[in-house]
Amino acid sequence: MAVKVLGINASARTHGWTRRMLEEVLRHSRMEGATTKLINLATAHLNFCTGSYSELPALCNLEACIGDDFGDSFSSIVWELLEADAVVFATPVYWYGPSALLKVLIERMTSLENMGAFMLRGKVAGIVVVGEEGGAIMAASSLLITLTHMGFAIPPLGVAYMLRRWDDSRKTEALEDAAALGHNVVRMAEMLGEHPWDWIDGWRGNS
Repeated sequence: MAVKVLGINASARTHGWTRRMLEEVLRHSRMEGATTKLINLATAHLNFCTGSYSELPALCNLEACIGDDFGDSFSSIVWELLEADAVVFATPVYWYGPSALLKVLIERMTSLENMGAFMLRGKVAGIVVVGEEGGAIMAASSLLITLTHMGFAIPPLGVAYMLRRWDDSRKTEALEDAAALGHNVVRMAEMLGEHPWDWIDGWRGNS
């Protein structure tokens, strides 16, 4: 069965460089035989996380987060996340971090991880970051620690980034990095699919 790769474009500009880099990733994933889908968060409707965890950790769960109180696009995005073998998160840099669109999604994704759920554990994640002047590494670092804590596996060369002020030759190199990422997320997903593991997590007291 073909690997399913989900691309999430977290730019408010749905046809800018962030999407272009993401589409390059997905194009090369398809070269590996994967099926791909792209979601633009700018055209989805996501409400803010209500911070239930701060009131009582047990209140932060998937059933509550997709309930009628929210009435937004999160349930459909969750379905795509759970169906995917690999997810590529693409974001512009806003003040040295990921966009607010991606932050809202990730905060809501806490419901997939909290209380030992780890529903995304063992899936593969890739990261694409596009900045104007700088901050790409800081944005990518923030995402890396968050996604690994959620249980995602990051492949070799799992981050592709670009600064828009770069000259054409460096932009070409960035697109080549995106192409490599597209291949690597599929190859890692295939490897993990062939040898599934019962991944150990600290929540269950395993060591």
